[in-house]
Amino acid sequence: MVCQGLSYLDIENFTGDIAILGGSFNPIHLGHIRMAEAFYTQFGIDIVLMPNKTTYYKENKVFVSDKNRLNMLSLVAEQFPYMYYSDLEIIRGGVTHTIDTIRELRKADYTRNIYFLIGGDSLEWIDKWVDAEELLSTVHFVTAVRGDTDLNRTKTIIKRLRDEYPKSRISILDMEDTPISSSDIRKRLENGLDISGLVPDYIRDYISENNLFKGEQ
Repeated sequence: MVCQGLSYLDIENFTGDIAILGGSFNPIHLGHIRMAEAFYTQFGIDIVLMPNKTTYYKENKVFVSDKNRLNMLSLVAEQFPYMYYSDLEIIRGGVTHTIDTIRELRKADYTRNIYFLIGGDSLEWIDKWVDAEELLSTVHFVTAVRGDTDLNRTKTIIKRLRDEYPKSRISILDMEDTPISSSDIRKRLENGLDISGLVPDYIRDYISENNLFKGEQ
């Protein structure tokens, strides 16, 4: 799928605790990266950037090619010794469910602790995910929040989930709010606007050099 450089995650041969930061990464931006950096500072666990092929709620969304998304993740992972990237969900194809990925990671090393980084908005609906009870009992979820209002809301959600799923492990990530979205970046690119300060310079350059987000790619 993509050049397997030093930062490529070989699922079958990688053992030990690991964290997943998943998403469309269409494109990856500084908000994603700062979330990963904050997680590593707080937990000291290696992180894998894992783009999805599609999801049940984004099946009609237009992505740039899998190759370009993976290449951008590769460029990011090369900058950090604790980051990897994986094409696991892209190779699997079809609709992506988080539980399928967790089962594959546990198959490779059933003793490992698996962390999953999500936003506060995703946490609110996590009990509606496929096989939510298994997920919440086997994965340590770490959630980023925005501002005091969101923090209080997140604490309420965590309490509810812990009451309903006593084996659940959910932590709040200590990080500054970074209000950046891939959709806003795409809109700026479509309108010919600068995206400096929203993505690393090397990602901005990659997007420019490959003429991305100017239609389907």
